[in-house]
Amino acid sequence: MTNEIQKPNRKGASGLAFVGCLLIGLAVGLLTGQVAAALLGALGIGFIVMAIMRAITGEW
Repeated sequence: MTNEIQKPNRKGASGLAFVGCLLIGLAVGLLTGQVAAALLGALGIGFIVMAIMRAITGEW
């Protein structure tokens, strides 16, 4: 046996933020009657949030 210290396998939360943006976009789209437009807007916002979170944390 070796005495190596293993780092825990951490995962970033940017994927959860992306999905959260999509769900918010879906809800807004259903409320306004513009589902496609709201989802496309949420998709763009989700990618921007993912990039910001990666820049801050260094993890996807």
